[in-house]
Amino acid sequence: MKRTFRGRNCTEERENRQQLLGESSVARARNENMKQPKIVSFDMDGTLTDMEFVNSVWEEGVPKLYALKNQVSFEEARRKMRGEYDKVGKEKLEWYDLGYWLNKFDLDASPEQVLNSFRERIRVFEEVPRVLEKLRNKGYRLIVITNARREFVDLEMRQTGIQGYFERIFSSPSDFKLTKNGTTVYEKVCAACEVSPNQLVHIGDDPDFDFEIPKKLGINAFLIDRTRRKTGQFIVDSLEKFTNEL
Repeated sequence: MKRTFRGRNCTEERENRQQLLGESSVARARNENMKQPKIVSFDMDGTLTDMEFVNSVWEEGVPKLYALKNQVSFEEARRKMRGEYDKVGKEKLEWYDLGYWLNKFDLDASPEQVLNSFRERIRVFEEVPRVLEKLRNKGYRLIVITNARREFVDLEMRQTGIQGYFERIFSSPSDFKLTKNGTTVYEKVCAACEVSPNQLVHIGDDPDFDFEIPKKLGINAFLIDRTRRKTGQFIVDSLEKFTNEL
């Protein structure tokens, strides 16, 4: 799960890093380096679903509760919460745990109440149903590997109606007590699905968690950058383009 507000954009905080190189076609590189995959794995937020829902939870829901309890302005509360989030950082489990933040500041709401208050803002990207149907018809096993906790993922799946496409949905913090900041989550997923890493293709929008880290294990990883700011080998700007390379 990612939040894209100012100061915590998990993609933009690496904008100044060296651009990934490689101008040869993804298809040619795939043919040279990839074994025919059995499983296609997706990140969730920013890949299948847009960011409005999760950003609303963290940028609106929690700050409003903090402002109400502490009698401060919404803007002051949002600055406070951003600072507290940054102290933890996205590599730690607490970053993703809504219950942790509500308890930490003694806020008067349950995670379910906060999440349900924004459920109407959950949306998949428009190409997602077509892509999932196409891949399923081609015989691929489809899974999700996400840093979002189970309560986020389950609600998003129910609201969008795409759960039926997936054989397994893995929440790294809920299922493994880990984040995707190392190869362990991907190792556990491969073991659970009984495939070798080179039989799995993963796509997501985080350059580290969804791209560089799975590549270390031998997983065929793609980065989706819908902003088109990044170019290079195995970087696409839509799921349809990704699908066409399989």
